[in-house]
Amino acid sequence: MTRNLAESRNRQMRILILPLVVVSLLLAGCNTFKGIGEDISGTASWTQEKISGAGSSSAKSSDADYVQNPPQFPKAN
Repeated sequence: MTRNLAESRNRQMRILILPLVVVSLLLAGCNTFKGIGEDISGTASWTQEKISGAGSSSAKSSDADYVQNPPQFPKAN
């Protein structure tokens, strides 16, 4: 009788823990993909600025500005 009670509790714990782990992984994945998208967008913007301003002599100062003030992305609601 005691063994069945212990097995039942173990099964209940698995049923409760598994969805929590899955939800945690999904939420962590959302933030990861959002961050990757922001990184790619930032890189594309930086590349576009470099290509369009390739002939200017202020490239060094714009690099320093970019490092000190990286582009800000709007927060999703």
